[in-house]
Amino acid sequence: MHRVKRLLAALAVVLVTAAPAHAYEVNTAYDNDRTALAVVHPDGHWSGSDAALEPRPALSLSKLFLGYWILYNGTDEEKELVEEMISVSHDGYAQRFDRKYPEAIDEIADDFNLQDTARSGAWGRTVTSAYDVASFVSAILWDPRAKPLLDGMRDKPEVARDGFHQLFGAAELNRVEGVKTGWSDDRVSQTGSVSFGQIGDEVWVVAALTWGDSEENTEDVLDGINQIDDRAAREKRDYWKPGGSMPVKFTDLDLR
Repeated sequence: MHRVKRLLAALAVVLVTAAPAHAYEVNTAYDNDRTALAVVHPDGHWSGSDAALEPRPALSLSKLFLGYWILYNGTDEEKELVEEMISVSHDGYAQRFDRKYPEAIDEIADDFNLQDTARSGAWGRTVTSAYDVASFVSAILWDPRAKPLLDGMRDKPEVARDGFHQLFGAAELNRVEGVKTGWSDDRVSQTGSVSFGQIGDEVWVVAALTWGDSEENTEDVLDGINQIDDRAAREKRDYWKPGGSMPVKFTDLDLR
């Protein structure tokens, strides 16, 4: 998988502003530890709340790590199930994959340097941080192999397979292109959400991990994320994420 990470680095062509401000950022006045927030941009810029690096239950957001591993290492039949696993948050598929490939989540965490992410015996007991989730999604946006996973995020059905209303939190932001959410078995004590989108020539990923229910996740996202809808035209330049001397040709990201 390390070869994959190097490939994604070469594919990560992004837009850089003439000014340091970004359209979507965590509000510097946000101080609610109930929800850990992070906003990551593919140019490496990110902002976060005080708890952005705190390991918290990943819930069904761990299916993103698991699904990505399957797209590179699973059978053809398994790869065909990834989009549905993400779209409707299919626990059965996640359990099937996790039992067969218990190494998957930790391998992804290692490959993408997700320092706060670890599987603790099963996919449903994985921990991660808001920063790790957002940085991971940001890193795979340009990977053609990730298309089924990203398409699953784009589907955005209102109701998950278990009947939970899953469009909350980061899904409620403006200009969202794709989203994945998660919730605890009791549906109220823990929730998580991550979404990606594009405004003008800027791509962003927002993640929120909450000690609380979906309404609290949404409330804190809307309170803690600054959204700027109108962006001035900005300079485009080649950018290679590791900062090396091998920039690749600029290409626009087609999120649709």
